[in-house]
Amino acid sequence: MRVKVKKPILVAGIAISFLLWLGESLHEEVIAIGEWGVVSLMAIGTGVWWWQEKQPQKPISQTISPLTITEVNQAIADGQKILKIVKQENPKYNLSSLETQLGKLPEKLNNQAVSLGLIGNSIPEKSSLKQLLNKEKNYINIQWLEEDNTEKTHQRIDLIIFLVSTDLTQSQWQTIQQCHRNHQRCLISLNQLEQYNLEEQEIILQQIKQRVQTIIPPHDVIPINSSPKTLKVRQYKEDNSYQEWTEIQPPQIVSLTSRLDSILSQEREQLIWGKVWREAQDIKQQGKEILNAIRRDRALPMMEKYQWIAAAAAFANPVSSLDLLATAAINAQMVVDLSGIYQQKFTLSQGQAVSGTIGKLMIKLGLVELSTHAISSLLKSNAITYVAGGATQAISAAYLTRVAGLSLIEYFQEQEINSHSDQSFNIEQLSTKIKQVFEQTRRTEILQGFVKQTLPKLS
Repeated sequence: MRVKVKKPILVAGIAISFLLWLGESLHEEVIAIGEWGVVSLMAIGTGVWWWQEKQPQKPISQTISPLTITEVNQAIADGQKILKIVKQENPKYNLSSLETQLGKLPEKLNNQAVSLGLIGNSIPEKSSLKQLLNKEKNYINIQWLEEDNTEKTHQRIDLIIFLVSTDLTQSQWQTIQQCHRNHQRCLISLNQLEQYNLEEQEIILQQIKQRVQTIIPPHDVIPINSSPKTLKVRQYKEDNSYQEWTEIQPPQIVSLTSRLDSILSQEREQLIWGKVWREAQDIKQQGKEILNAIRRDRALPMMEKYQWIAAAAAFANPVSSLDLLATAAINAQMVVDLSGIYQQKFTLSQGQAVSGTIGKLMIKLGLVELSTHAISSLLKSNAITYVAGGATQAISAAYLTRVAGLSLIEYFQEQEINSHSDQSFNIEQLSTKIKQVFEQTRRTEILQGFVKQTLPKLS
């Protein structure tokens, strides 16, 4: 197997592992040096960013400040920046649709039209309330959006009425929080109160108000009755006889319409800013997905090159501790090269630190032992391949390098575009990616395919 390597630091790292292996035949204690070399390299990973993992985590407040026009304009500028980077990295990519959408956003800041939507599990209740609102109030410049409950539709609603008939479910609360993060104005309407007595009504209202108090003020949790209610009336006479009849009590939504009127007159500008901000964020996200796809197409061949280098180095080294040392050096250079593709531009020392951190995480998560055992079991089924003593180590090194590379790609894709190289490195986020990638690639059929793909490279 021949792999051409032009990275001096990478070559030096592999060379050290070979020198340590040669020295083993002269003195057994060199193995201990090799092991200490691995430990030292691992320590680098805990040196630069270890302190960050130990820093106390700041509590995340659910409350988000109202938008400013500066933030809206910045969101538009961010979208422009993403599209510009895409053009730089792939001039042939057709961005005309996104560019047109982005160009229209400043004009939308002057458009007074807003959208009103109803979200709830009961379709009849939503339809009934919509009819009542349209009948009692002639809302100007209002677009109704309540036909489906997809997340994409939710994001297009500027003022949302959450229609509930009891305390909030966990999924409803999560949806409300997401809408709040998206700068969407929310009201909660507790409907069909006739099914509860007065005491129960008050308990449910207080439960909802307390649960949402960090993001929705109490006066925006509003009790209503959207359907006519039939009441049985009994009138007693002097002789204790009585008459009974039924009366229809009309729907009660005055408190809701009054609040809607207030918001539409006093907060319309904020609603419009939120609409434009969300559209800019959506364009930015689409641009980022395009850019990530372009960069991933460049990153995958690079990652595969390093996995075959790792396989070749491990196959030539029969000492497992030296395999780890060589793999760590290879991974360090891979980190540097992948960071360059994603415009993170790590230095070599940062690449070594990240490589050491990845090695530490893999050992801590038990991935090294699990992958080696699984690959060894697959090779045992083929006596010819199993007699090659370095095959297990070589394939394991290639596989773990692949897991590391895919994890880094996933990690880099979630970072802000064009960030500076001195940004903090999120060890927890990387650890999560490593676990996800390992679970996705450890399935027997996938691992079998990888073993079959790697074996010819060792011949």
